[in-house]
Amino acid sequence: MTKITIAYAPDTNFVPLTLVSMASVLKNARKGDEIEFIIMYSQLEDKYLQTFDNLQSIKNYELKKIKIDEKIFDGFPCPNWVTVEAWFRCLLADLLPAEDMVLYLDCDTIVRGSLHELFKTDLGDNLVGVIEDVSASKQKAKNIALEDNFYFNSGVILINLKAWRKADFFGKLKNIVMTDCKISNDQDALNKTCDGLKCRLSPKYDYMQVWWRKNTPEYDEKYAAEYAKAEANPVIVHFTGKKPNHPACHNSFAPEFKEYAALVPAFDMLQKEIGIKEAGKGREKLPLWKRLFWIETSSDRKHKYITLIGITFKIKVR
Repeated sequence: MTKITIAYAPDTNFVPLTLVSMASVLKNARKGDEIEFIIMYSQLEDKYLQTFDNLQSIKNYELKKIKIDEKIFDGFPCPNWVTVEAWFRCLLADLLPAEDMVLYLDCDTIVRGSLHELFKTDLGDNLVGVIEDVSASKQKAKNIALEDNFYFNSGVILINLKAWRKADFFGKLKNIVMTDCKISNDQDALNKTCDGLKCRLSPKYDYMQVWWRKNTPEYDEKYAAEYAKAEANPVIVHFTGKKPNHPACHNSFAPEFKEYAALVPAFDMLQKEIGIKEAGKGREKLPLWKRLFWIETSSDRKHKYITLIGITFKIKVR
């Protein structure tokens, strides 16, 4: 038996996409795969929360719904192409204290095979298992001064929760967000916090087909060959750009999305009710003068971080 724990963080607009992603996981799971879904949310109505329980006819699964206080992320940069929910995954080490590994998936993904092999990955001391971003990864790495020169796409992250707890991951990440002006979004912050502690996974686990523009991944020869091979039979497809529930999406895997959507009870009604909108409800980053001083409790609740003019002090409180 393989325990497979998968976390999502949808807002209302992404409920239909999340349900289809969940359905694809269940449809392609092995008989011996034990599936558990984690839904992190802040403002979902009960009628939408209830929909996440309605896929048991595909395969039995466990479900945890965890409400997050958005105020935790006050001052965190949130450009208009993402939602504040994108930051929720940064809390997973605290939210799942009994788990050692979780797979975070963006809502705009489908899973085309069992994830049991992925969950056998030995991450060692690495914080994450990830796939290099498909667009301008070298420039992005340079922009935030990554020492490992490896900028990953944060839509699929295999998380070493044990290592996150040991590193007090959220405390470290918040310190970076609040003191490094180069960090402009959640993906930047995750990359910087994990600098030098990333396990490179095969592109088949986060296949991004950039169909709407000319784009050549800046991969080395071996990784580029893996990316080309992944196109024929990826395990996880990530629909960057227009989403597969949008008529303007021409991703070659969009027809498969529709097949999984057919497994979701009342999907068409849900889709019509929610509508199709562009992602994002942008939030401005706090001005510099408001980021010069802040106090944060560590995830182990035994220390406090006090940051003053970019210098952080860790103080034991008990």
